[in-house]
Amino acid sequence: MRTNVPARIGKLLGRSAASSLLADARVLKELDGLLDRHIPAPLSDHSRVLSLRDATLVLAADSPVWAARLRFHIPQLVKQLRDNPAVKVRTVKVRVRPPESPPVAEIGLPRPRQLTAGNADALQQTAHSVSDSGLKAALMRLASRRRRPGQE
Repeated sequence: MRTNVPARIGKLLGRSAASSLLADARVLKELDGLLDRHIPAPLSDHSRVLSLRDATLVLAADSPVWAARLRFHIPQLVKQLRDNPAVKVRTVKVRVRPPESPPVAEIGLPRPRQLTAGNADALQQTAHSVSDSGLKAALMRLASRRRRPGQE
């Protein structure tokens, strides 16, 4: 009778593409931690590691301003990373990559503005005096955004 013995994920993956990706992700995470330690606080909050390939480290900055500030630290960063035997970095490139924005549902779009009763009445009066049917319909839709009593 066989018992269910959990297997290690590394043993299951072996030398597959997934294990290679996992190893690369670990290296990038370690490099990101090194970057945070070697760069001043406000800058480290606006930069991150993108990739490491052929001894070229590619960093991302949130905006062109942060990218420029990050470029000033590249010589010092390369020097500090050369002292780390686990990482082989000769050059560093900086790319501007804004952080991913949260989905629209999380942001919470503003509600359409509502008109005061007086403004809505003025729009309705204007709509009744306009001969263009498209403009008349648009003014009536706009007038329907009237603020109801008790609403802010």
